[in-house]
Amino acid sequence: MKKKTLEQLSKRIIDFNKARGWTPKTPDLAKSVVIEAAELLEKFQWDESDKNIKGIEPKNWEEVGEEVADVFWYLVSFCNSANLDLASVVGDKLEKNEKKYPADKFRGKHNDKFYKTQKRKYREARKNQK
Repeated sequence: MKKKTLEQLSKRIIDFNKARGWTPKTPDLAKSVVIEAAELLEKFQWDESDKNIKGIEPKNWEEVGEEVADVFWYLVSFCNSANLDLASVVGDKLEKNEKKYPADKFRGKHNDKFYKTQKRKYREARKNQK
């Protein structure tokens, strides 16, 4: 299959589901995203090289790809059901994270101290809003 944009793939998924009457409710789709993500994680369970993704046996890559596709499928379906524009919400989150975690604080390397400080500030602010 030639490469498709995420928008094209999303439309095909929505059309596929619609043609088959597959229109589960939003909470069921949210559960399915997590279930499929757990199935993806299962492909790495007991892997001796969990610090290095390249350590997975090549025979498993097809299964890993199928689980990734399932996660994406359910995520697209969830967003469609919840009337969320996937590209917009991801773009908005990216902008927030760019402000929250400015690149100059990391310089291409993980800055654990800054990251944890930002997470703590965020959690405290959210707690104070409630």
